[in-house]
Amino acid sequence: MLLWRFLKLVKNAVWRAFEHDAFGVAKGAAYSSIITFFPALVLAAGIFATAHGDLDYIHAASLLVARIMPPGTASTVRSYFESAQQRPVRILFFASLVTLWTASGVMMSWMVAFRSAYQLPKTWGIIKERLVAFGLVIMAGIPMTFATILVAFGNQIETRLTGNAGSLGPLVLLAWTGMRWVIALATSVAVMALIYHNAVPRTQRWHSVLPGAGLATAVWFPATIGFGWYVRHFAEYSLYYGSLATAIVLLVWMYIVSIIVMIGAEFNAQLYPRVVTEMPKTAAPAARLQAR
Repeated sequence: MLLWRFLKLVKNAVWRAFEHDAFGVAKGAAYSSIITFFPALVLAAGIFATAHGDLDYIHAASLLVARIMPPGTASTVRSYFESAQQRPVRILFFASLVTLWTASGVMMSWMVAFRSAYQLPKTWGIIKERLVAFGLVIMAGIPMTFATILVAFGNQIETRLTGNAGSLGPLVLLAWTGMRWVIALATSVAVMALIYHNAVPRTQRWHSVLPGAGLATAVWFPATIGFGWYVRHFAEYSLYYGSLATAIVLLVWMYIVSIIVMIGAEFNAQLYPRVVTEMPKTAAPAARLQAR
């Protein structure tokens, strides 16, 4: 049965992630993610202030954050945007460099887990690995920024569309709402596939990374909703961490997201395993001759 086979593959992917210490690697990725979030927020708020964003757009951005991130994050984002002053170009430039550097740390942590999933040796040097991570951050950031803008500020676009559609307004509204969320989901799958495709020394074929990208995207949404429900109804982060509660919630959420990404890589590795055909240089000569 197809469903049973799928569930078995997911179960094996989770177990393989545990065996390959993906849960430990996710800690490093979550740490890099949390120190990426706030410089990125400063950068976004500075650009937003420079563009003279009004309260409607700030409200739209806060609603987007409330939909895709844990409780409490939206208020933090809103305060950043409302208090943003026009910042000098050098501040925005420095914030962009910090964001790029720390986000590349997230990618490098994921690379470790991806190599473990495919059981590939580390062949890239530290400089090349960092450069690849920079490239992945830029290539993934551009489409994700476009999808974020489309979802966040789609209400303003749909207001104009429905205002000019007359009696067809409800149909136009339904079609536009569905289209922008389909684009957002498709962009998420495409970005994950891009990362899986390029984040290991041996580039993966596109068809071999789509299953894990689809799985990671499909699990990420309910996991975020479930974690948000847990935080609102059971967790007392503010009681234990006080003013740091939002940062701790974000850290835990980013840890969960990293685990999901790594499980997606393990899922791909089961469907399309990569076999190392080259013997290591340190292998004994007799072993090399036998391999030939």
